[in-house]
Amino acid sequence: MKTERTNHLSRPLILTIAAFFLGSVFAFAQTPDAARGVLRLRVRVKTGTTTSGLSRKRFYLIPGTLEDNKALVEKIANTSGRSRDCYYRGIGASEPLLNWLRKGDCESIYCREIEAADIEAVPEFQRAFNAGEQEFGNRELARKWLSVNLTDNIRDGFYKSRQLELQNLIKQAEEISHTKVLSVMTDTKGTAYFTELPVGTYVLSNLLPTEVGNSNVYWNCEIKVKAGDLSTEKPFLISNVREGPVKCVGAEKPVPTCALSALEKR
Repeated sequence: MKTERTNHLSRPLILTIAAFFLGSVFAFAQTPDAARGVLRLRVRVKTGTTTSGLSRKRFYLIPGTLEDNKALVEKIANTSGRSRDCYYRGIGASEPLLNWLRKGDCESIYCREIEAADIEAVPEFQRAFNAGEQEFGNRELARKWLSVNLTDNIRDGFYKSRQLELQNLIKQAEEISHTKVLSVMTDTKGTAYFTELPVGTYVLSNLLPTEVGNSNVYWNCEIKVKAGDLSTEKPFLISNVREGPVKCVGAEKPVPTCALSALEKR
């Protein structure tokens, strides 16, 4: 009898708990956090007759419409876009160093490993290596720690100058939207993913111009993210030319000519 009474009393409790649990699940599914999307970005550029994915370049997603961010977009469009070659020529870098940077599309000497053949070919590397060999007494250590014997402007001065420009633009964007600017870097094929995006309108931008051939390309594209947008859907394709399913074409300007360095003026 005692057991029967206990089972009888427990049924309403079980039903109450079940109802509460189902209600909680339903409420969670209806929260704004569930309304998210994924943007699959695909960046392709054409130089001459060759089209390829734009690899290892960072893109930003700024909350708001193009109109909301009008002042920022105008500032981006008026950025001079000093080239890597101009920067390094301005500090008197050698042509072999410029070639080494171009080969890896590098903004600093940290973008790829410096091999023994590179040390022989690049005078700046050779001088730093010789200083390291005297300091460490070991050729391999001198190669691995070569960067410590390069001057700051050679080592990463161009990269740091671009980072400063970027931070100023990001600060302005976040002051306008009162929301954090998101960023991703493309892979070797020019693909990148923005995930867990709140539903809304954004401006997709590279903020600082990207060198493509002899041009600087500025992308500022308005895009809408809807609930349920998935990365498996057709990618958002952008390019520097209007071809096929391209959804945003970047604005192009000629790369500024370089001012002569003090060494070149002599």
